[in-house]
Amino acid sequence: MKKSMLQSCKACGKDISRYSPFCRNCGHPQGSMIAIGLIVLFLLMLLAYYIAFCMYGIALTK
Repeated sequence: MKKSMLQSCKACGKDISRYSPFCRNCGHPQGSMIAIGLIVLFLLMLLAYYIAFCMYGIALTK
């Protein structure tokens, strides 16, 4: 099956490109699952780094 290159805007319902970051009609951001996933992954890695840094600092003080 071939995917359509157009999708409906989440706010106004107009047809826009599947890869457009925002609607050209109303300006509503469309959000991409890949972008959201990468942001979540980055935040989880940042949290893991912070926890590891805190644990390393506690180990040095003993």
